[in-house]
Amino acid sequence: MYSKLAFGNVKKSIKDFTVYFLTLTFGVCLFYVFNSIGSQEAMLKINESQKSIIEMLQMAISSLSVFIAVILGFLVIYANRFLIKRRKKELGLYLCLGMDKRQVSKVLIIETLFIGVFALAAGLLAGVFLSQGLSAVTAKMFMVEMKEFTFVFSGEAFIKTIIYFAVIFLIVMIFNTFSISKVKVIDLLTANKKNEDLKVKKLGVSVVLFLISVLCIGVAYYFIQENGMMEVDGQFWMSIIFGTIGTFLFFLSLSGFFLRILKTNKKFYYRKLNMFILRQINSKITTTFVSMTLLCLMLLVAIGVFSTGAGLATTMGGDMKKATPYDVSYVKYFPEEEKNFKVKTDMRKEFESKGIDMNKFVDKSCMISTRLNAKLKFKIFLNGRDKLVDYPKGVKESMEKSSPEIIGLSDYNEAMRKQGKQTISLKSDEYAVNCNFDNMKKLWKDVCKDRVEIKMDGRALTAKSSMIDSTYYSASSLPMDMGTLIVPDDVAEKFSVHTVVYNCQLKDDVEENTHKLSKLMESVYPNKTMEERNKAPYHTAIYRVEMIEQSAGLSTVITYIAIYIGAVFLITCAAVLALQQLSENSDNVERYNLLRKIGADERMINHAMLAQIVIYFMVPLSLALVHSYIGVKVASNVIATLGNVNALNGILASGGAILVIYGGYMLATYLGSKAVIKDKNR
Repeated sequence: MYSKLAFGNVKKSIKDFTVYFLTLTFGVCLFYVFNSIGSQEAMLKINESQKSIIEMLQMAISSLSVFIAVILGFLVIYANRFLIKRRKKELGLYLCLGMDKRQVSKVLIIETLFIGVFALAAGLLAGVFLSQGLSAVTAKMFMVEMKEFTFVFSGEAFIKTIIYFAVIFLIVMIFNTFSISKVKVIDLLTANKKNEDLKVKKLGVSVVLFLISVLCIGVAYYFIQENGMMEVDGQFWMSIIFGTIGTFLFFLSLSGFFLRILKTNKKFYYRKLNMFILRQINSKITTTFVSMTLLCLMLLVAIGVFSTGAGLATTMGGDMKKATPYDVSYVKYFPEEEKNFKVKTDMRKEFESKGIDMNKFVDKSCMISTRLNAKLKFKIFLNGRDKLVDYPKGVKESMEKSSPEIIGLSDYNEAMRKQGKQTISLKSDEYAVNCNFDNMKKLWKDVCKDRVEIKMDGRALTAKSSMIDSTYYSASSLPMDMGTLIVPDDVAEKFSVHTVVYNCQLKDDVEENTHKLSKLMESVYPNKTMEERNKAPYHTAIYRVEMIEQSAGLSTVITYIAIYIGAVFLITCAAVLALQQLSENSDNVERYNLLRKIGADERMINHAMLAQIVIYFMVPLSLALVHSYIGVKVASNVIATLGNVNALNGILASGGAILVIYGGYMLATYLGSKAVIKDKNR
């Protein structure tokens, strides 16, 4: 009997459950797809390095899924609460007809099982098929070929998804049972007739709270910009605390003067159904300011993750050719206190002394060195130009105390010749600047434009009028030269060696020779301990092929995690707002019928309902966009320490996600509400 009743309730209220059901289905699908990433390697032609990156991604997704499950659990419980509220009168009638609370709870449990099982089945089915397409995306991001297509099913992801969502639905059942056991019959029967009280009644109090909220938000912005997201310290936590308090007070105070301020414009207030729309919105904000705060903060996280994640992924997958002009660069570092004025190491000879025949692998090569002048600091170049470098104050202060690298003209030109690039010439009293790091280019261009004069070992040198943008050795997967001074050879020889670099272009099949040479070097020079590293002729080996693989892999990890978190947060926020509006509009059927009786046509009513939904969706999003503007700007500065950031990609990614997910739910809410009002009018 209970099963029949529960099934009938679900069937009867299918329109009320549609958004809830689809959200659960999408959540299950998303959960399975991302947790099945590890199984995708079965279709990809990947090496051990790429395989380890996929394993790292799977571990990261697995750990993150615990947090995602909590968020989805919050969504399910919160949405279920609104569905229960929507049906309070119905549940009250059950109790009046002779059912006890335990029996009503049983009906709700069976209903939850029905919805849960169908959503889980639909989500898993969609996830299994969608995950097949993920292999093609993964292959493209890793820049590898796919093997012949085989249908991949991840048993681990399948079982994990069932377990996580089974726990979520179990908690929902317990929540429903607890809710029914504590409620009174009279409260259930009269729930739709109760009006919500305004939390902040006096206009003066609301205005004061609003001003305090603006002040708190301003303080939060100040702290996060001063901190620069460079470390988790007191300033960072103060920005979080003040930002949260400010957001909460903003929504708490908004309902206190939102309507009263708009009422002062009589022409606008009494135009068409504006009075009805504004009162409805004001009432809703009054009762949901806590959830508005949470949703605003979650939207901030979603937008921030999408934007910075896409920007960082673009950075990691940046101009690899520019950053790695050589197939391999072996780099030996010398500490500043070690006064080494001459290059005392010949890496090629040392390699051959260990039985490594470099002629077998190397087509052409060169050995260069960079130096340091401890007395010459960045401060002389930053003086009066610090605004040209977009870094927090603390980073600039640290930068002022550091010294730029120096390279002799002959070494620089030799590196350029091996790349087939144009060499440069210097006068005896000149120096040139090389910089390929985007966040420092404005500074160095201004230095060259002003022909800044410096002194090196008592000798005055003037900057050449144009900056050079080249790479003289492969240092990483990103262009990271923050500024190197190219000086005449007789000047460079006066300063101690900082690094010795052996640049090589490999023969024939570069990828094959790279892996062979890399394994050979690791077997001869393990470099596992500090003692082994110091004894080896090099400290770091930068292989272009490996850098491309690692960069592509890391870019994939960042992109997938950003999409996973951002999508779940956006779905959660949009679904909660949609369910709130659907529940509210269903309860307000009598009010819409009253509008019809006083002469409002269907077009005006639909417009009023659409306006409410759009405004209600946009209120938390608007503040979240303001928060995210500051957050993304600061985060971009952090990312900029790794290289050029394509902010446009991040903005387009987050904008597209908001348009598709947030806009989709907004449209679904409007269509659902419209259908409910029409049905109840018949």
